[in-house]
Amino acid sequence: MSNELHVTSLVLQVQPEQMTAVRERIIEMNNAELSVNNEVKLVVVLEGDSQKSLMTDIETINAIPGVLSAAMVYHQSEVLEEGEK
Repeated sequence: MSNELHVTSLVLQVQPEQMTAVRERIIEMNNAELSVNNEVKLVVVLEGDSQKSLMTDIETINAIPGVLSAAMVYHQSEVLEEGEK
């Protein structure tokens, strides 16, 4: 088990007619949270135990039909003390 926490945020540009479906797919993801959304853009926050896991989640989001672009705007990683999560 990793003792790291990685957090990143993405700004997604979405085709308006696909917005509902894109929102639903992101909400279904275990490590993703919608922070801000409107008719064409979403801000998504991802958490994971490695940079690799976040990259996998970003690839998953980019593959959702209707997602035009996903730009990472923030990334932070921390080493957790034993017992922290």
